[in-house]
Amino acid sequence: MPWGKTNYQRFFPSLTWQVEPQIPRVLAECGEGARIVDLGAGGRKISPRTVCVDFLPLSNTDLVADVQRLPLRDDSVDAVVATGLFEHVEDERALIAEIHRVLRPGGTAHVEMPFLQQYHDDPIDCRRMTVPGLALVMEREGFETVRRGVHIGPTVTLVTLGAYYVALLFEGRNVVCKALSTGAFLVASVLAWPLKFLDRFLVGKPSAHRLAFGIYYTGRKR
Repeated sequence: MPWGKTNYQRFFPSLTWQVEPQIPRVLAECGEGARIVDLGAGGRKISPRTVCVDFLPLSNTDLVADVQRLPLRDDSVDAVVATGLFEHVEDERALIAEIHRVLRPGGTAHVEMPFLQQYHDDPIDCRRMTVPGLALVMEREGFETVRRGVHIGPTVTLVTLGAYYVALLFEGRNVVCKALSTGAFLVASVLAWPLKFLDRFLVGKPSAHRLAFGIYYTGRKR
């Protein structure tokens, strides 16, 4: 699945902002020599040594495969990263089981997924989880929690859903309605774009997870 927007919205101001990006932290903890697998990489390359897995042969894809049936040996990987993937698979427990299988004992699993994000099929969109809910399913499948939390905050939730709501008001099947809806989304995005930076002050608050746009979990294989 391509990383980022591939339609006309890629020209619009982005309403998403990660206050606390977790990928650099995970990479630093793994070290330079670690064998890292990025599931559903979508064409990105988070480090030179990372093995990028996707079901499409995109620009940086090293391995085209079903993430629920990985062609990798047991206990062969130091870290697995899966961001924006869990909502797009049919069976998240099969995916977690595969992550657990290919990781060496003590290996790192890092997952990021939406909580209050709008529906976005790529090619399907099946689920959302809370911070404790994601931790629960990972622990149940054999992981020990290192940390968990919010990396995309509540203001992003409000401005993004607000832009989609405004666009929905003008939505219709004819060309005029589609143009009005797209224009409304663009105007709302331009006006709301600066507000997302308020999350700098909100993401660390105890109740931020209740309105989070994106959550994360980092754990180790027991």
